[in-house]
Amino acid sequence: MKKSLSISDASRETGLSQKQLRSYEARGYISEPFKVRCGEIAYRRYTAQHIAEIKAFKHFVDEGFTLQAASKKIKEKV
Repeated sequence: MKKSLSISDASRETGLSQKQLRSYEARGYISEPFKVRCGEIAYRRYTAQHIAEIKAFKHFVDEGFTLQAASKKIKEKV
């Protein structure tokens, strides 16, 4: 994997849509990726650690945990 991924690559890698990634980030369910500014636009960049966290979060959600509970379980692991 590259050093960091764009949101579209992170979406493909994790199986979550770009909209879901933005929503979960805005609600604080997953860690905020770092952002690279290009003019007035800030592009999200996801590291391998972000991807692993998102995959674990998705796993818990797929197992039936609520979004809030899945987020809590992820934060307990750290």
